[in-house]
Amino acid sequence: MNVTPARHRVLHLVDRVTGGVPVAVRSYIAHSPDRYEHVIASPFQDGCPASVWTGLEVAHVDWDTRSPARALAHARRLLRGEHHDVVHAHSSFPGVYARLLCSPRTTHVVYTPHCFAFLRQDVPGAVRVAYRLAERILASRTSVLAACGPGESIEAEKLGLPRKRIVEVPNVSSLLAVPREASSRIPAKSDRIRVGMLGRWAPQKDPVFFRERIEALRRELPGIRVEGWWIGGSGDPTVGAGPDGLVHRTGWLTPLEVGDRLRDLDVYLHSAAWEGFPIALLDARAAGLPMLCRSISAVPGLPPELSVERGWDGFVTAVRGGRLLEWGRANRATWDAYLGDRTARAQRSALGRAWSARGVTPSRLGLPR
Repeated sequence: MNVTPARHRVLHLVDRVTGGVPVAVRSYIAHSPDRYEHVIASPFQDGCPASVWTGLEVAHVDWDTRSPARALAHARRLLRGEHHDVVHAHSSFPGVYARLLCSPRTTHVVYTPHCFAFLRQDVPGAVRVAYRLAERILASRTSVLAACGPGESIEAEKLGLPRKRIVEVPNVSSLLAVPREASSRIPAKSDRIRVGMLGRWAPQKDPVFFRERIEALRRELPGIRVEGWWIGGSGDPTVGAGPDGLVHRTGWLTPLEVGDRLRDLDVYLHSAAWEGFPIALLDARAAGLPMLCRSISAVPGLPPELSVERGWDGFVTAVRGGRLLEWGRANRATWDAYLGDRTARAQRSALGRAWSARGVTPSRLGLPR
């Protein structure tokens, strides 16, 4: 007699409906093992689930996050309502609420920081110290920390979490299918080069740094028309303000439009000052682009030739010598080796370990030691 396996209910606490966090949550649900069903608690827009969740076959709950006090009080009511086998908190504040309200003895609490708040550089140092202290205190109330990348795993261990309670759930590209060899169309010689960045025009993504790199490239390549393209929402227009026309900003685009814009680039330059693990890098990789990334904690052990700080001269020399195509091929091969298996299959397997049903202790989840 065939017995249908019991299904486990996962409540996702998501306090925002823009940016990379809901994009990551979408992929978690899309790649979920079959034995799980999902409920998303997030702010509604005009009385309905936000458009970012369109197409997902899940249950939705309106979560009032207009202030931390409201969010905590409403989360308490949600958690005392229906039964959930797993509570998965996404980002720092939901991580605080879930671990304050749930005992790991009775609830399987999974926490993904999507970039620890204490890594922020746009708040005073005292605030960062307070964020780190809160994470240290709450570490003992975390059943599993589902890190989105290797840098987040390292930071979690520094907070005192045992390695056996950390599962790295690799982020995956958010793009629809695009040609893997898109940048093979780069000509050997060109009088124009397009360099782009994907993300919100905000301090975290550091448009000031990106603008400075475009300015430097124009100085170093005087015979070539250098175009800087920022793919994403405008955010605060006063951040990184500079000469008109130096960086073209697209505003928010659909995933299909993002793919088209990425394929129009010659090189992707990730300028973010802090991250959990950038999905934008994976989108640029999926579009077949060569990439340079700042050396930040999200990408530990990044090969020097892939970093903005140490790979820049090689990139500029390749453009000057008409060897951008060859440089790009070598760059992509090195990125492939560094990034490894960031596929739907790998994400599904990791989620299965992180969400293992309540009552299974972390030491029995088969986590890496």
